[in-house]
Amino acid sequence: MYEIISFRELILDVIKIKVAGQCHDKESQHKITKESKRIMSSILHHATLVEPDRAKAYIRQHQRGLMQLIDEAEALTNENEPYADQKSRDGMISSLVKLLNQMVIDLQQHLPYYFDFDCPVSTASQEQLILDIASNSGQILKKAEELHADKETINLFKQLFKNLNDYTGRFTFEQAKYLYAFFDSIKMALNTFVQPLDFSDIILLLVSLNFNHPFFYHSCCSHLNRELQNCENISEQYRLIHFFKKLIGQVFKTISIPYHKNLPDIDEAILRYIESEISYLQSIDTIAEDLTRGGILESNFKVTFTVRQLALFINLQVEAGIITIKSPKLLHQYITKHYSTTEKEVISEKSFKNAYYGYVDKDIQKVIEKIVVMLNIAQDKC
Repeated sequence: MYEIISFRELILDVIKIKVAGQCHDKESQHKITKESKRIMSSILHHATLVEPDRAKAYIRQHQRGLMQLIDEAEALTNENEPYADQKSRDGMISSLVKLLNQMVIDLQQHLPYYFDFDCPVSTASQEQLILDIASNSGQILKKAEELHADKETINLFKQLFKNLNDYTGRFTFEQAKYLYAFFDSIKMALNTFVQPLDFSDIILLLVSLNFNHPFFYHSCCSHLNRELQNCENISEQYRLIHFFKKLIGQVFKTISIPYHKNLPDIDEAILRYIESEISYLQSIDTIAEDLTRGGILESNFKVTFTVRQLALFINLQVEAGIITIKSPKLLHQYITKHYSTTEKEVISEKSFKNAYYGYVDKDIQKVIEKIVVMLNIAQDKC
């Protein structure tokens, strides 16, 4: 039995009576409330009498019917046609929408297995959710500042909350359920953290909450990439990236459902990014090992240049087209791994990079002297 048809007619009739100026508010509201309770009892009763698959279809049919009725009622509020008692009429419609929303919530609470969580929430529920997001966002940002969070952490929170507030579509029931648990979990976790609040702590927290928002994923990748760039050599990069992989892999999820069910879980996505970075580092090592085994280059060359002079000498060869590269970073990593100078047995990638793009006159003069020697040797061979 489909219970919504007569209920819809009853609600629309009450609204029409109100428009006509007839005052039966208390009697009408009592009748609608009584009918809503009867309908809910009838739905719950009939759901127990049929097979699970039929019960699911039956519940979802009524869920869709109630959501459609909510949309109809909300549309009446937005009509441009003026009425004599507009404020009272809108108040009555708002009460009806609240009643219908509560009926949907009752279905969700009593029969969650049959409920369609992929269904979008009503406009009223969406508006309330946005207000709750704004309220929770303010509380979380205030707490983060009290914990002396760094600028990166504050910016992450601000952008995440802005993306949620600016969401153009309607959240689904599953997303709404997730977001309430999400904000409660963050506030609870922040109460246990000690200052200063570190960006890595927030990454692990949001991963544990299964927050697979695209912006958060890109923020994690950017953070890891910056940390790798700060490493002085490939060995440090290996240690860092494997440590980060261990941390992400050991995270225990406290929310089982993700924010977005059609996107990969956030831990899986980050681990795939990490694996691609590890593969890239391994490819650098593999190329160097192959060249060494083939006798094309020695495993290490000692030069009489300083680090700055060596960097300038390599830079000149790149600009002259002697060395062709696709990535300056790859070249820097190769040089630091296979060259040593009179002043340093181990050249850090960071120091070489700084020297590669910045040098002084005395370094230029020293390199010119060596190039002149090379030219004289070449001239003698003619």
